[in-house]
Amino acid sequence: QIELVQSYGKDLKVIQEEFLKYKDDPPKATVQSLPPISGALTWCRGLGARVKIPMDKLKELDRNILDREEAKEVIKVQKVITSLLTDFEAQKIQEWGLEIES
Repeated sequence: QIELVQSYGKDLKVIQEEFLKYKDDPPKATVQSLPPISGALTWCRGLGARVKIPMDKLKELDRNILDREEAKEVIKVQKVITSLLTDFEAQKIQEWGLEIES
């Protein structure tokens, strides 16, 4: 089961790299035919699901697994990425609100 945690940790690094690389210009294939802000939100929420769903599954496993040091590091990374995604989403929603007002 610790292999699952390690694999999830690797996935988190990929997600974080993808977010940092594309946050200013989300991949067009992901957001085709959507307005820029809607596309960015859709892309961000997709990354969020890639972070959340595996963590929810890991939480269903033996609690001792998540208490291990390797798992604690992975959980820290997961919280950082979740925070980045939440902030990005809030920023895009704020930008959308400003566009509507003007």
